Amino acid sequence: EKQVLELIQDSRTIFQADLIEKTGFGKAKITRILDRLEGRDFIERKRRGMTNVVVVKE
Repeated sequence: EKQVLELIQDSRTIFQADLIEKTGFGKAKITRILDRLEGRDFIERKRRGMTNVVVVKE
């Protein structure tokens, strides 16, 4: 979870697919991590076509 949050914070905006590629985690695991981070109000997901863009909440 910490690794994913650091990647998002470093890039400010990142595609969910890029998180999967950079971490080596599966899609389901990334989705669960992002669900938790979004629930704690750290991030926001925005739909972009067939994928999500993940941004750090200000």
